[in-house]
Amino acid sequence: MTLEIKHLSVSYGDFEVLKDISFQLEEGQLIGLVAPNGTGKTTLFNAIMRFIQVKEGQIFVDGKEYTASDKDVLALHQKITFFPDQSDLFENFSGREHIEMYAEIWSGRREEVDQIITRLQMEDYVDRKVQEYSLGMRQRLCFAMMVAADTPIMFMDEVMNGLDPENVSLVSDVLIELRQDKKIVMIASHLLDNLDEYADKVFFLKDKELHRINDLNEERPLFYKIIVNDAQVKQLENEDYLTENTLHLSNQVLCIPIADLTPEQDRKLYEKLRELNAESIEISPLGTSEYYSYLYGLRIYSFDRGQEAHEEV
Repeated sequence: MTLEIKHLSVSYGDFEVLKDISFQLEEGQLIGLVAPNGTGKTTLFNAIMRFIQVKEGQIFVDGKEYTASDKDVLALHQKITFFPDQSDLFENFSGREHIEMYAEIWSGRREEVDQIITRLQMEDYVDRKVQEYSLGMRQRLCFAMMVAADTPIMFMDEVMNGLDPENVSLVSDVLIELRQDKKIVMIASHLLDNLDEYADKVFFLKDKELHRINDLNEERPLFYKIIVNDAQVKQLENEDYLTENTLHLSNQVLCIPIADLTPEQDRKLYEKLRELNAESIEISPLGTSEYYSYLYGLRIYSFDRGQEAHEEV
């Protein structure tokens, strides 16, 4: 199973939302989709689902193009499910009835409903009416409905919204199981560190385009990550410890690429950091949250020829 998007563009009147988006996904992939609110994540899902009109572009599943014709849209929706909004739930139905409905419409396997309920630890409330559910219970129900549909491709918009840490971990584990079942799952999320725990790749939308793709399965460069204040950064900069690829992110984390340092520079930098009493020195690749700060942060410094570069959303 493959999902391929070619040169997808979406506009609302004269306002362009997405521009020339192209990518291909293979079965057994969990893809994170990251961007600030209002920058096109949900629009991308809606465009691929053919819920909205696209200005340009093509959508292929397993090499077959799906146009905006009624016949193609119906066939496409048998292959792709979109995370239901909580407002779509029927208040007088039980959670079990919702899960059974999704199983009946898509997979036809109602016999697996009990397994899904048990896996998502919903036994205590699943037979109560949805009107009695908390936000987190409703969100788990929406996720259970997606699992019951069992389509080969799944789009999940803020699946972790309203979940406590225990249930974030539970849903993350089930997402990994969906990957093992060869599903293609794309997840828009603001829990960036959580994405690093299960995603294969993370897509970053910026300026209407697919700005960057991070492959979390590839070997990535290592960085020193240090919490520093502005005065400490100034001292390091003045003594030429910071290379042009160093990032000072908006959360006061300084990220220095180890590969840019000679052994002597490495030794001197470490001694200087000890002298400055720098906190929390960690060695690891840049994570999704750090790339997010770099791409969208309100205050960003890069040390290219000693000049500060500011980038604002």
